[in-house]
Amino acid sequence: MQIKEVFFIRCISCLSVVLIHAIAILSSPQQSSIFTALLMFSTPSFIFISEFLLAHAYPNGTPKGFMWKRIKAIFFPFVFIGIIDALMYSASINWGLIDFFKRASANVFLGNYIGYFVLIIFQFYLLHMVFHKFNHLISPKWVLSISFMITIGYLSLWNFVKIPQPQLPNPMFGLEWIPFPGWLFYFCLAYYCGKHYQQFIALLYRFQLAVYGLIIISAMNVLSNSYLGFFTLSSKRPDVVLYTVSFIFLCFLMFSKVKKVPAFVQMISQYSFTIYLLHGYFLGIAVLLWTQLKEYPFSISTILITVLAVVGPIIISWAANHHKHGYMFVGKINRPRQKSAVS
Repeated sequence: MQIKEVFFIRCISCLSVVLIHAIAILSSPQQSSIFTALLMFSTPSFIFISEFLLAHAYPNGTPKGFMWKRIKAIFFPFVFIGIIDALMYSASINWGLIDFFKRASANVFLGNYIGYFVLIIFQFYLLHMVFHKFNHLISPKWVLSISFMITIGYLSLWNFVKIPQPQLPNPMFGLEWIPFPGWLFYFCLAYYCGKHYQQFIALLYRFQLAVYGLIIISAMNVLSNSYLGFFTLSSKRPDVVLYTVSFIFLCFLMFSKVKKVPAFVQMISQYSFTIYLLHGYFLGIAVLLWTQLKEYPFSISTILITVLAVVGPIIISWAANHHKHGYMFVGKINRPRQKSAVS
């Protein structure tokens, strides 16, 4: 059964992360921080959906071949693009072989490039394979409470305490982003919401006023913290957790009422993995080749490179998926199993 709300969350999250990076390229951090702070739900929401769907489809265990299927469709593209990223990096500094191996190993083993989210998703897969065996032994209230404290504590530690880190080839992506404690609450919440989808939707309708209130309060908190400079511009912040959850709840509440998923939303959702994985390179290409881009009005420039960063990966994915094993290089298209998306 296809859950139509997932199409919308994937689409919005995917476009938001592209927009975040497009704005970052075209403006200074001071100019972009306030607006893009409201888009910080993007990557956590995308990762949340991975476990939500897993729990909904396989609440009592994964089928034979489950991990191998995802290694081919998700991990192989992650490795391939990580190596391509390293080649591009070494080419920019006179093809240094040592620099290539350093960058490639950091990309693949430490998630030190834009595909880092894949390592988080695979941790979710492993957690799911273990968690479903023991979840009946403890109340969901305790699981959610403890996981929430762990995630908030972990994110607070890295945001408030200066902990020395190894020097990585790409300083834009922190090593602390990868370990599962920083995402544990998202995993646990997604597991229960996916496994008990109908009850989850019923609860949202019952407490819809609370959902509306939570999104307003959490958004104001994120905005104020960003404006006052308490946190850097990142989704790995303790204040973003409740904001992301409220966004997800709001999407399920709003889009559960939609009878048909628009074709555009379906398309972005289906190609979302490849867009996430490749959009950064198309943004870079746009800026390098389009030297007069910053001479245009900011809104026009942002729209232009955002469109390019979305359309480019779609074309590559469409072409690659026309070959038998092409999906193992750029990711598989998430085509729905049914013609219509119903809940």
